[in-house]
Amino acid sequence: MKNFFIILNMFACVSVFAQSKFESGFYIDNSGTKFIGEISEINPNVFPSEFYFKNENGETKIQTNTVKELKYGVLLLEKKQFKFDPTIRFEIQNLNSEREFNLVNAYDFVELLVDGDFKLYRYKKNGVSTFLYQNLNGDLVPLLYKKYVTQRTTIIENSEFKKQLWREVKNEKYTSFDRYTYLKYRADDLEDYFKEANGISFKREKKGQVIFNLYAGYSMHTMDISFLSDLPAKTHQGLTIMPEIECLYNRNVKNPVGFYVSAKLHSFKENFVEPYERYNWNHKVDYQSIFVTLGVKKYFMSTKKVQPFAKFGFAINNPIKGKIESPVDSWRLNLIVLERYSGGFNSGVGVKLYNKFLLEVDYDFAFKTAYIDKNTALNLKVGYSF
Repeated sequence: MKNFFIILNMFACVSVFAQSKFESGFYIDNSGTKFIGEISEINPNVFPSEFYFKNENGETKIQTNTVKELKYGVLLLEKKQFKFDPTIRFEIQNLNSEREFNLVNAYDFVELLVDGDFKLYRYKKNGVSTFLYQNLNGDLVPLLYKKYVTQRTTIIENSEFKKQLWREVKNEKYTSFDRYTYLKYRADDLEDYFKEANGISFKREKKGQVIFNLYAGYSMHTMDISFLSDLPAKTHQGLTIMPEIECLYNRNVKNPVGFYVSAKLHSFKENFVEPYERYNWNHKVDYQSIFVTLGVKKYFMSTKKVQPFAKFGFAINNPIKGKIESPVDSWRLNLIVLERYSGGFNSGVGVKLYNKFLLEVDYDFAFKTAYIDKNTALNLKVGYSF
C-alpha cells in the first residue's frame, strides 16, 4: 500500500509539470508555403528563436527567422515592419521623465488581436505591450501611450492613442472625444473598441471560469495513534460528500491550468486494544476533521469528450471531534489529545467526461502531531460539474 501511495504522488507531480505543449496550428515560410500540423509552445512574451513542428511526416525543428506567419492554437502571429518605443516602462521605479516618444524601427512578430477593416495588433518587448493598428495604406501605426514622471515626482500619462483613435479609427459609440475618458490602454478595452469599429456585434466571453464540482466518494481513513505500546494503524471506511470549487485561468485553451479549493469530512471510528500488565486497555476513538485544500489542477491530453487531469495542493486539517475513551490508568500515564490542527497535502488524478462527469482518485496526508503518527485518507470519487 505504501508503494501505491508513492507511485500515485509521483504520477500526479509528473502529470502536472511534464505535459505536452503542442497545439494545432500552421506556419507559412518566407517563400509563402503553408504547413499545417501541430506547433510547440509559443510565448509572445519571450519569442523563441526556434520551435518544433509535427505532422504525419514526423517532427521537425524550425528556425523562426525562416517564418513570416504562424498560428499556435488561437494565437496568430505575423511578421511585420513597424515602429515602437523601447524605452517605455510601466514600473514606477523605471519611468523616464520625457513626455515625447522615442520611436525606432522594428521587424518582428506581432499578435493579431482583431481582424477586419480596422486591424489591431499587439507587440510585446521587455514585458511591455505596444498596441498597433493597420491604416488605410496597410502600414502598422503604434497607438501611443506612456507614463512619465515629472521633476516633482508626479506621474503623468501621455494618452495620445485616444486622439489617434478619434481621428483614424471611428467608433459610432464614441460620439465625442469626451467619451474616450474611460478607455484604457489594455487588450480588453482596445479589442472591444476595434470590434465595434468593425461593426461586429459581440458579447465578451470571460477567459476565466469558476466551476462547482460536487463529489460523492468512498473514503478509507487510516490513523496511527501514539499509545504507550506500538499498536498498528487502523483504517475506517465509509461514504462521504466532497465539494470543490475550481477556478480555470483560461478555459479557451485545450489543456487549461486552474486552482481548486476543496473540503472533505474525514471520519475515523475504531477500537484499539493495548496490552498492559494484568489486563488490556481498550481505547475507543471517535475522530472527525475538515480537510481543506488549496491547490493547482492541470488538464492534459484533452479531447472534446475526455479531459484527464492531475492535481496537487497544500491543506489544513481542522479537527472538529477528537473523542477518545480510555481507562483512567492510561490517562495518568499517557494523556492523548487528538484535537490538534496540522498541515498536509492532497494529490490526485482523474478524468472529466463530456465536460460534466468526474472520476477521481486522490490521497490526503496530514502531517504528524504530538499524538497522531499517521493520518491519511484514500478517496475514490465520482462527481458532477455545475
